[in-house]
Amino acid sequence: MDAAVKKKEIIACGLDVGTEKVCCLIARCRPDHRPEIIGSGYAESGGIKKGIIVNLEDAAESIRKAGQEAELKASVSIDWVTVGFSGDHIQSFNCRGAVAVNGRQHEVTQEDVSQVIHAAQTVPIPAEREIIHVLPQEFFLDSRGDIRAPVGLTGERLDADVHVVTCDSRLAQNLINAVNKAQMRVRKIVLPQLAAAHAVLTQDEKELGVALIDIGAGTTDIALITRDAMRHSSALPVGGIHFTRDLAVGLRSTMEEAERVKREWGHVLVDHVADDEVLEVAGVAMRGARDIPRRTACQILRDRAIEVLELIKDQIARSGFRDQLVSGAVFTGGGSLLEGLPTMAEQILGMPVRLGLPQGLPGLPDDLVHPVYATAVGLILVAVQDGGELRARTSRANSPPWIVNRFLSWVSS
Repeated sequence: MDAAVKKKEIIACGLDVGTEKVCCLIARCRPDHRPEIIGSGYAESGGIKKGIIVNLEDAAESIRKAGQEAELKASVSIDWVTVGFSGDHIQSFNCRGAVAVNGRQHEVTQEDVSQVIHAAQTVPIPAEREIIHVLPQEFFLDSRGDIRAPVGLTGERLDADVHVVTCDSRLAQNLINAVNKAQMRVRKIVLPQLAAAHAVLTQDEKELGVALIDIGAGTTDIALITRDAMRHSSALPVGGIHFTRDLAVGLRSTMEEAERVKREWGHVLVDHVADDEVLEVAGVAMRGARDIPRRTACQILRDRAIEVLELIKDQIARSGFRDQLVSGAVFTGGGSLLEGLPTMAEQILGMPVRLGLPQGLPGLPDDLVHPVYATAVGLILVAVQDGGELRARTSRANSPPWIVNRFLSWVSS
């Protein structure tokens, strides 16, 4: 066998299944264990609304197209993927567990940590829901808190505060079925805002306290992080597509034309738009184009932006962590690109706001250094953190990406 084929490498794949687009990224781990993107694929979403599968065949076809494009560029096959899963069905809560430390000299072991985290998550949840994340926040040893790594410390009672994230198990199974139909398997389902946090937040922000606001096409995902732990997560059933729909109705145009107007001329700060600016907007069906004041379109976007930001403000206030967000807020996702939105967010939320771009990957292509791809890049970082997929290195330039060597890879332990 060729020496290059004998050589093993870690491959990670992130799959962001959104309302408007499906993005598939493939990365290999470099010798320094940092991932390097080697393939990317994109497809227009079909059969997906607000992050939920509504047509299995259409969704699977979109996933397949994105996966095939990424495979072709990377010259490797995809077996296992780490998938982002959003929607207003996601529910989360904080809880605490406790165990007695019974080891030699009452020294905390990794088994004690696993047991206390398990104890914290053993709370009643409805039969139709399942847990997708149990995220440790803080450990207590004999009532002394602010402990993050208790292994090796001595005490008699270990407590743990955790953030538990649950989803509708039937909707999760629909997502898994769509991925399976696209000839891939789901290694892990990940909360999108958790993935995006890996990609766009700095360590200082996570330590001091920050609100991550990921405005996608169909949903707006919120995560509040302080002292390097997630304290609150939620999802609002509104996103960029609702801005577009408001424009389409208000301007009596198609969704495609409204999206163009939003991208090219949209601004939520109406005072920044001149009174005499005029746009030509195509009508619906056989109706001809019309001239409208740009301020009219921007006023529609402004009203929706205020509504969304007020909902975000209410979520933050209800969480009880508002005063701990010293670093302010980081906005990401395609919906965050609307002109003037960060400035308006600062005014309504009463905190500093910046736009979050993916970081942490060496040699990240310029076209991926964009808020739209924050979740996809974050999924790669999560997948690598979990061990990725071990496979033989092989050239696939002359082979169909979905056939050759599909069963030659395996999941590392």
